[in-house]
Amino acid sequence: MVLRDVSLAVEVGRLVAVLGGRGAGKTTLIRVASGTLPADEGDVFVDGQPMAEITDTRLSDVLAIKVGLAGRDGPDAKLDVASYVEMRLAATRNYSNRQRRQHVTRTLREYDLAGTERLMWGELSDWQRVAVELVQAVIVKPRLLLVDDILDGLPRSCKDTALEWLESFAGDLGCAVLMAVSDHTTASRGSQVYQLTNGHLRLMHTDPDIISIDPEVRGQQAG
Repeated sequence: MVLRDVSLAVEVGRLVAVLGGRGAGKTTLIRVASGTLPADEGDVFVDGQPMAEITDTRLSDVLAIKVGLAGRDGPDAKLDVASYVEMRLAATRNYSNRQRRQHVTRTLREYDLAGTERLMWGELSDWQRVAVELVQAVIVKPRLLLVDDILDGLPRSCKDTALEWLESFAGDLGCAVLMAVSDHTTASRGSQVYQLTNGHLRLMHTDPDIISIDPEVRGQQAG
């Protein structure tokens, strides 16, 4: 799906929802915002820095530290849960091997994933997969968290738990959180809600305490 004239800013501490059906362009939007899919035109900013100006040798480091992505694909088939999450930490180069393992174990336990460390992706329940995706995305405390429609199909109670986590990531960790979703109920938890239809983005709702949205900001901006 091609995005057309999309302009979107996500502030630190905000949970922003993009609502759209299958084929609307949600995954394309998330991939462009994450830097994994170059935009044909316009700019993508993270922390005020345009991604287009970052050299290829630095881009992977910037994305590893500043951008967390929770998607549907999961890890390589050869990786268990602990290795998958630890790989995310390793990209920051801030931990020794022992520190990474300890941090991963503590974090998995914190999110009720104790006992999954040596499980493979195919051995996890749908809810556990969502939880693992969110954990690996935020374990480095990124500035921008992108969630690619991973809540679709979950029971209501699991969705509520995941949304509480996302709100906490925004409020407590100071992330800018952008979630692509497929249903209005989930989208309504966002402080801003956009409708994405055939590649076009339209603002549907914004909390009254958000003073303004800059229409000139193209792409995705955190901070």
